[in-house]
Amino acid sequence: MQRAAGGDRHAFRLIVERHGAGIYNYFVHSTGSIEDAEDLTQQCFINLYRSLGRYRKTAALRTFIFRIAHNLAVSHSRRKAPPLSLDLLLEQGYDLPAQGDDPDELAAADELQRAYRKALAELPAEWRSIVELRVGRELVYREIAAVTGRSEAAVESILFRARERLSRRLAAFRGGSGRG
Repeated sequence: MQRAAGGDRHAFRLIVERHGAGIYNYFVHSTGSIEDAEDLTQQCFINLYRSLGRYRKTAALRTFIFRIAHNLAVSHSRRKAPPLSLDLLLEQGYDLPAQGDDPDELAAADELQRAYRKALAELPAEWRSIVELRVGRELVYREIAAVTGRSEAAVESILFRARERLSRRLAAFRGGSGRG
């Protein structure tokens, strides 16, 4: 990073090569759109390039880059519909049918996905982004705290509240009351 800040283009290219796929995948999951992910990935590295002089080695480079990506994702999600995260559904205990299963089960899974998308859309943008950092990118609380500028306790609290709200909204799919 120091070499890149000093104008070494090759060093910056190495940073993009090393972190580009992870950032791109983060945006694919957080936007649900390949086109948006491509645009946001490019914007992320443009912003990183512009921020080279502000980078301090107090944070890991990965965390610094994900903070830029997180800010872009939150900004983008305020303008667009949120993504569907099947990983979160599975983590919450919802069973999705395998390919070739009964058409009724496939229809139920499709209905669950639509309900999940709607429930996720009702979460605040910051919460959606934190859920994606945890579930989709598998960042630990410490890393999410650094990316979002929140404390680890705040990250844990937001994830707990987001999961609780999603579970309440999707309770009918597990035989619950569906209140919420």
